[in-house]
Amino acid sequence: MDKFTKHRISVYGINGCYDAMESNLVEVTQVYLEKNSPAYNHDSIKTLCAKMPQDKVTILDGNSFRDKIDTNRSQGVLIKAQASSFSSLPAIEQKNACYVILDQVQDPHNLGQILRICAGGSINGVIITDRNSVSMTSAVAQVSQGGFAKIPLYSVVNINQAIKHFKKNDFWITSFENNIDAKDWYSIDLKGRSILIFGGEGNGVSKQVLKNSDFTATIPMSNNMNSLNVSSAVSAIVFERLRQISQ
Repeated sequence: MDKFTKHRISVYGINGCYDAMESNLVEVTQVYLEKNSPAYNHDSIKTLCAKMPQDKVTILDGNSFRDKIDTNRSQGVLIKAQASSFSSLPAIEQKNACYVILDQVQDPHNLGQILRICAGGSINGVIITDRNSVSMTSAVAQVSQGGFAKIPLYSVVNINQAIKHFKKNDFWITSFENNIDAKDWYSIDLKGRSILIFGGEGNGVSKQVLKNSDFTATIPMSNNMNSLNVSSAVSAIVFERLRQISQ
């Protein structure tokens, strides 16, 4: 993971800020604490702040802190940071390694939710395209509730080249798309080395990516509904995989 891009972000709230401060994927450049707030009195936050260079930690009174942030849900902590996205795909050693590839997902809330889901579902990394996709932003980081600090984010020029990389490393490639050739999602063996591909809002998985996949799977639905929000679809599949590898 030697080639990377840094993205400037702001994050508030105890959990997300704590995860960022503890992460080796995030460089925290400044911490703002509101005096006598929940974060100010939080033992773990205090411990991490004590380990930082003190010019990076600023204690503010209530009015000064509120000048920095326009929300009442901050719990008294705000960080400025740089989060990395990587452009070189990883070498893989784990038997059950699994990566999620997103084909042009553009909504920051979807990407944030997906990072949170994948961090909680033992996914090794999330891969996005560097064009026509949302990248790491403050909104993405905030929605992820610390997930952005726990799971590597990769940005690639071409998904099909990424597929070739993973096939050389003995991965099975499954795209999730609602079409007549797709198998039901629960019939797919997701154990071992797996790549899970999900399409963006509206266009779905591109034709060439589908062609290069080993399997196409779908989540059957009732009442004439034919698709889920992409983050909901990722959640269903990621935790089905976790169930399979945990058996």
